[in-house]
Amino acid sequence: MAAARVRVALPWLQMALAEASANDALPAMDALRWLGGRGRLVSGGPRAWREWLLEPVGGADLLAHWPAGPALALENGLTAAGPGSWCVAQPVHFAAGLDHLRLAPLAQAALTEDDASALGTLVGSHFGTGELTVAAFVHGAWLLRCARSIDCSTQPADAVVGHNVHDFMPAGRDGARIRSLMNEIQMLLHEHPVNQRRERARQLPVNGWWLWGFGHAVPEGSTASVNRWSVCSDDSWLRALGHALGGVAGDISAVGSEMQRGDTFIALSQPPAQRVEESLTSVDAGLLSMLASNVRAGAMQSLDLLVGDATLHIDASARFRFWRRPVDVSRWLA
Repeated sequence: MAAARVRVALPWLQMALAEASANDALPAMDALRWLGGRGRLVSGGPRAWREWLLEPVGGADLLAHWPAGPALALENGLTAAGPGSWCVAQPVHFAAGLDHLRLAPLAQAALTEDDASALGTLVGSHFGTGELTVAAFVHGAWLLRCARSIDCSTQPADAVVGHNVHDFMPAGRDGARIRSLMNEIQMLLHEHPVNQRRERARQLPVNGWWLWGFGHAVPEGSTASVNRWSVCSDDSWLRALGHALGGVAGDISAVGSEMQRGDTFIALSQPPAQRVEESLTSVDAGLLSMLASNVRAGAMQSLDLLVGDATLHIDASARFRFWRRPVDVSRWLA
């Protein structure tokens, strides 16, 4: 069965195109240009890409019902009955600007298993089990178990990268306490041997944990069924959500096979390479070329592609619009 609908989120792509264009290093992007010529491009304001991606099956409501903390805890067999909350603790580097702190790209604060164990043991022993427990290090971040229910609105770490962290700090009834915990952890990490070693190796120190994705230990029920859709993503939250609802969820390498099972939601949340030109070349030759081939073959009812502030809609008749020419990449930058 051909995929009825395919939605693809590449939230970093528009910024990468702009950076490469400014440096006169923009690759040909043949697949993106072809797709742009066959569809309708709509520019808009900033949007939460996960909510956009899952809009047909619940969007914001689905994500609110399954926050990242409890979804990942359930996927890793860490659920516990009774009161309490789970959250994600992302290792980050707070970079100082002229008058504010911002988050460096998350890949620059990635940790080895040994270093993650050392930092997790430090924080866990400091707090004991009275307020929070460092339960596991999975998918590049820690899972924390809070002893009591936490009422706190937070932002995923990837949404904060490059921005003033003050504008994204935890809020709500328990927001002040979570901000205090983050500050306490910053002090614990200051001049830790792991960070001293990273600095000697000319790596950014992990000088903070970004706490987000708070939710009850065991969410009650679900708000959607994933019997007819699948998730393929490098984003651990989306994959955990798919698994929690009993559906098909895999990494980005599973895209080709899952597109034959029904509605498919694809997200590449981070650039696949360190250099922006390499990331653009890779995604155009890989994922975007595969999508273009499926459009040409009539293998999907519709394709929606988000690249930042712009979205592209392509319907099933796009393959017959042979008179439509590939568009200039500058259209994606408007």
